[in-house]
Amino acid sequence: MPIHDLSYRHWRGRRSERPASLVLAWSQLRLTMRRRAVRWLLVLSALGVLVCLGVVYLETMPRDSPLGVLRGLPQVELDGRSLRIFLAFQRVVAYFIVLAAGAEVIALDRRTKALQIYLARPLGVADYLVGKGLPIVLLLSLTSWVPALALLLLRSIASASLQWLRDEPWLPLAILAYSLLLILPVTLLTLAVSSLSTSARLAGAQLVAVVIFSTAVGRILSTLTHDDAWQLLSLDANIGQVRSWLFGSGLPHDVSPWSALVALLVLSTGCTLLLLRRVRPVDVVGGS
Repeated sequence: MPIHDLSYRHWRGRRSERPASLVLAWSQLRLTMRRRAVRWLLVLSALGVLVCLGVVYLETMPRDSPLGVLRGLPQVELDGRSLRIFLAFQRVVAYFIVLAAGAEVIALDRRTKALQIYLARPLGVADYLVGKGLPIVLLLSLTSWVPALALLLLRSIASASLQWLRDEPWLPLAILAYSLLLILPVTLLTLAVSSLSTSARLAGAQLVAVVIFSTAVGRILSTLTHDDAWQLLSLDANIGQVRSWLFGSGLPHDVSPWSALVALLVLSTGCTLLLLRRVRPVDVVGGS
């Protein structure tokens, strides 16, 4: 889609040595962190971390301490089960964070006609999408693998040993794999939905509708047909199924976790194709 502009002149200055995508990502992150809702949601996420830190303290404290009698309680233990519950709580917070921070990232650029300026060379489509997606990835990381691995590290430091991981040595890899399967589809879905609208509020409503509607449809059809395969239509159900599988707990639905992985891959691929269709470069053609 060429744009003819008689007043256009090519910029002849020197480019920054930093990648264009990182410059855009830093700018977008600063704008995102100015939103009060995002900061409060990060505080809420930190409260979940503090609760787990309390569990670590109770688990590693000496038995002769005033609260030492609580050390032997089954529920006061940092293991695969407690981490799974922790990550389930963090996933809910992550949904609200992408709603508050991610729904507007492309929609505002479309409304202000800034998309054409961003995509003027030398900034390409990949640079633009990476720059817009990195802040979302960072925020989702702060609510998933970053605090979970930090808890594992602190638990190991507090006990001065890695023996407590002997029964569940796969926990670090499970955390990383689950976080990847959460962050990638949610980020791509957020960007894709944002690219469909020029209104941040409408994009947010569409994002909520996609998550809630898919979950509702999956549950209703599964109940009516007595077949849990319909749960594959739900983003949240697929992520929960994969989480339970990775952490070695009972599966919430009678569906193969590999099918849930394929559903997440299909969703990510579809969102990527939609982004490539909605976010296109433009050529600025100088007049004679």
